[in-house]
Amino acid sequence: MATLTERLELRLPPELMQLLREEARRRGILMAQLVREAIEASLFGDREARIRATEELFRLEAPVSEWPEMKREIEEAHLEADRT
Repeated sequence: MATLTERLELRLPPELMQLLREEARRRGILMAQLVREAIEASLFGDREARIRATEELFRLEAPVSEWPEMKREIEEAHLEADRT
C-alpha cells in the first residue's frame, strides 16, 4: 500500500455521513478507507470497465460506416423502437 501523506477535508450532509459510518461499521473498516476505496472505484473502476467494453467492441469486427451514415442509422433505429 502506498504511503498516505496527503490530506483531504470535505463536508458531507448528515444523512450521507450516517450511511458512511454504517457501511464502514458493516465492513469492519475505517471510514477513511471506505472513502479511499470509493474514490479509487470512481476514478479507476469506470475507466477500466470502459476500456474492457471498448476492447470487446473491437473484437466484434462489425462493419463501420462514415459518421453521417452511422448517425442516420442510429436515429432511424431509435425512431423505429419508439413506434413499437
